[in-house]
Amino acid sequence: MEPMRNPFHFFRKNQKALLAVFGVLLMIVFTVGGVVSQFFPQRAAYEAADKVVVKIDGQPLTKPEIDRLSQDATLVSLVTGMAMARTQEAGGFPNPPAPPIAGLRYQPPSGPNSPGGAMREEISTQVVISDHLFSLEGERLGVAISDDMVREFMTSVTGGVISDVQYAELLNQAQGADGRVTYDQMFEMFRRTLLVQKTKRLLLEGISTATPASAWINYRNLNRTLDVQLYPVNTADYLAKVTKKPTEAELKKLFNQYRDQIRNPLTGEPGFLQLDKAAVGFVKADYEKFLEAELAKITDEQVAADYEKNKDSSYRKPVADPAAETPLGVPATEPAMEEQPAATEPMTTEPMTTEPMSTEPMKTEPAAEKPAEDKPAAEPAKMEEPAKEAPAEEKTMTETPPATEKSAEEKPAPEAPAEEKPADEKPAAEESSLLGRGSEVMLVAFQEEGEKPAEDKPSEEKPATEKPADDAAPAAEPMKETPAETKPMEEMSAPMDETKPTDESPMEEAPVEYRPLEEVKDQIKASLARPLAQAAVKDALQKVSDVLQREYDDYFYADEQNGNPFDDLDLKKLAQEHGVEYGEMPMMDYIAAMESPYGEITHAEFSYNPQQGGLQRNDRRFVDFIFGNKSPLYRPQEFPGASSSSMFSMPADQQFVFWKTDESKGFLPTFDQVRDQVVEAWKLQQAAKLAEAEAEKIAASAQGDAPLNEVVPVKDAVLVADNITYYQEIRQPGQYNPAQIPGVEKTGLKTLDKIFATPVGATVVAPNADETVWYVARVTGERKTEAELRDQLKAEMNGDFPFSVAYLEGMRSQVRWNQVQEDLFERFNVEWQSIADE
Repeated sequence: MEPMRNPFHFFRKNQKALLAVFGVLLMIVFTVGGVVSQFFPQRAAYEAADKVVVKIDGQPLTKPEIDRLSQDATLVSLVTGMAMARTQEAGGFPNPPAPPIAGLRYQPPSGPNSPGGAMREEISTQVVISDHLFSLEGERLGVAISDDMVREFMTSVTGGVISDVQYAELLNQAQGADGRVTYDQMFEMFRRTLLVQKTKRLLLEGISTATPASAWINYRNLNRTLDVQLYPVNTADYLAKVTKKPTEAELKKLFNQYRDQIRNPLTGEPGFLQLDKAAVGFVKADYEKFLEAELAKITDEQVAADYEKNKDSSYRKPVADPAAETPLGVPATEPAMEEQPAATEPMTTEPMTTEPMSTEPMKTEPAAEKPAEDKPAAEPAKMEEPAKEAPAEEKTMTETPPATEKSAEEKPAPEAPAEEKPADEKPAAEESSLLGRGSEVMLVAFQEEGEKPAEDKPSEEKPATEKPADDAAPAAEPMKETPAETKPMEEMSAPMDETKPTDESPMEEAPVEYRPLEEVKDQIKASLARPLAQAAVKDALQKVSDVLQREYDDYFYADEQNGNPFDDLDLKKLAQEHGVEYGEMPMMDYIAAMESPYGEITHAEFSYNPQQGGLQRNDRRFVDFIFGNKSPLYRPQEFPGASSSSMFSMPADQQFVFWKTDESKGFLPTFDQVRDQVVEAWKLQQAAKLAEAEAEKIAASAQGDAPLNEVVPVKDAVLVADNITYYQEIRQPGQYNPAQIPGVEKTGLKTLDKIFATPVGATVVAPNADETVWYVARVTGERKTEAELRDQLKAEMNGDFPFSVAYLEGMRSQVRWNQVQEDLFERFNVEWQSIADE
């Protein structure tokens, strides 16, 4: 068997594509790599105890040796995590190892209810081998770890709360009564862990440092906005033009290059590593068909009854809020407050009626007989006491109160008869502020339009010309700026139920209007039919599932399991009887299934994400259920089924009962096993070269000033994309993904890099992500020149790079870290002999 190369070879092959942003790293490595991790066959135990998993500089490393390294790392991470947890219990603050040690992650606190703490992780074979290489590299470089350094490391992770001696107690707790590892042995395990830590720091020194050049590139890509025209040249159109026959040497060279890699649909690189495959049978319920059937059953009587039942809660016409359209407390039919300027004037006099009005007829006693200290508590603090002058013995309700003392800031107003004041002069503000205090006095400003002023109607009880309160303020005629006291006596003394509405009176409610039944009829029918349709879907699938489950149970518990348990069933007929469809998915791996129509079948669910402060959408994919569930053949399963983590979800458009009919495990192939795939990959590479050459030819002819659509073979195939950016912000500010150019199939970093490195007016060739299309691209405009962007960057720098630039540089450091590991694997000539678990 040919050896399997470095697992980090994947990073090296894709490093250019990965160097843009961590989101792409995740997309390429952890989307595709995660597929391998999740759906690759798990090797619980290699076939033989001495199975060689990997060779390092020609020296074999067997499964038992790898298991021992993994157990040592697991014990160190467990004890360290316990020490950090005890530190928190004692009120201390843990100091998590950096870089993190294998099997241990620390979750920082995020609030009073989320204190954070040490988190355990499974340690994969890849991580075990990687750390082993770092320890070998440390020894090669002469990195020495003394006993004092080990003790300091053990103590520092707890912030000094726990000493190295106390680790013996933690070791006993971690092992239990049957533990065989001594403290000295654990101490040596920590020594090796610290050796790995020191070596990583040595190799990673400066890896996250942003240089002026890298900062400028990040900033330019974040802030440049372009207009571009693109003409596509498709690789598939040139497959038929590949007439050359490959030699065996060319095919084997291609096979050896990609034998241990998966096919990457994001970059177009071939891969001959075989993944798990599965074939599936299923019955499918189309929710829309069931909904149409239930809609037809809903009667007009049901719709009318639901309308009457819910019209008050669901079908009222929106009513404009009068308070939103008029000033506070003013009826919608009255003039707006801006027509009553008294609302904004400072108070100069005290109204006579400051206490709640009684329902009894008001008496004509002098106002001064009421002591000032008896004023209601709700009265504003700025209100002055009445002047203590002799009250008029027969004062009428229409008289002006005695002159009040002015505030210290104001001079007394000249004594003048009230009747000389113009009628349109602004009244005192505090009079209108009674609106806010709930006064039951009707202000002149709020009297109905056309109502005769109160001062023209003297009181019936006392003539207005009787004895004045004082010489300075004669009461022959009422002062017009005090509307509350110019009310007619009959109106002021009338019982409350006879008075006109005051500003406290409830406004007359507008009549309730409803949306007409005909307008909401379809909406009501749909709301009545949806739960019925979902219940019908569930019932139909359940009946089919019950039949399949009975057959499967008989098959599973039989003495011998031969053949297919559903051989005696007419599955198509069974599906038709219950209004569902029968179908089959042929044998394929996860990547092929994702590229097929089955990969488009998803179901959206929503759950609350406290970190984002809102709802988070989670798409459940049918393909994930097929390959992620390690269920045996023929066992019926449901999709989407019930979810325990979702707050709510709409009924899925397509709902399934499915079962695996066949499956195969992934493997490292030989050349003969995948020869046809190698030939196909070779021809695709040759077609891509022909397409690229044709695109370059077109681009060379389009270097002049002529419009692009005048120099390309198909004029109406030119795409116009304006205001395109390199990145688009996702989720929250500061997180970015490469942008998608409208009309460009699979926009990739190679596409964006080419276009955004091109000056205005120039024409280049830019491939899409998987090189299935080559675009002749002309940049026709930009929002800011490079010089303007440089000036903008200088203006935004305040002793440091902008946050967005630093963020992207930090993401690049992850890619550089992967490159360090890749170099390490190559330096030690690592050769994988088996498919290791991820």
